[in-house]
Amino acid sequence: MNLIGTNIFLRALEPEDLDYLYRTENDPAFALYGDQHPPYSRHLLKAYIDQAHQSIYQTQQLRLVIHHKLTNQPIGLIDLFDFDSKNKRVALGILITEPSFRQQGLGREAALLFIDYAFESLDCHQIYSLIAPDNKASIGLFSSLSFEEGAQLKGWWCNLRGEFQDMLVYQKFRTKR
Repeated sequence: MNLIGTNIFLRALEPEDLDYLYRTENDPAFALYGDQHPPYSRHLLKAYIDQAHQSIYQTQQLRLVIHHKLTNQPIGLIDLFDFDSKNKRVALGILITEPSFRQQGLGREAALLFIDYAFESLDCHQIYSLIAPDNKASIGLFSSLSFEEGAQLKGWWCNLRGEFQDMLVYQKFRTKR
């Protein structure tokens, strides 16, 4: 797997990422558009990192760190999840955790690398993302990557206030070879 871009590269989780992952997974600001969960302990996250080497065919997910080349630091996380090899589809999620690196095209660069990986290495037919209608940054990113809004799922996601809200399904299909 060679996921190297101009400004970033994608790499596997390493033991030294424990503090970074702990801060990210437990930051309430990042729970706005992702799955909500109880706070994660360092012990649980260490176990997760220890198992991160397993194949996407075993776990149905692959999480990589977005690492900035120039500053040599992690700036985000990118995930393929809900991998369905039979139906050849996978969900894509991306988070630039460091505010000073947002709006610079780095998330787009990471997504392009992972999209190519999903289509070429995993032989996916489609990649999708569920996006809250008010998440304009994600809608802009996925639209710029030629994802199209495929559906609106009514009352699909329970937000932090316990209210059910709609989610938009953005999809990108593999072009014929």
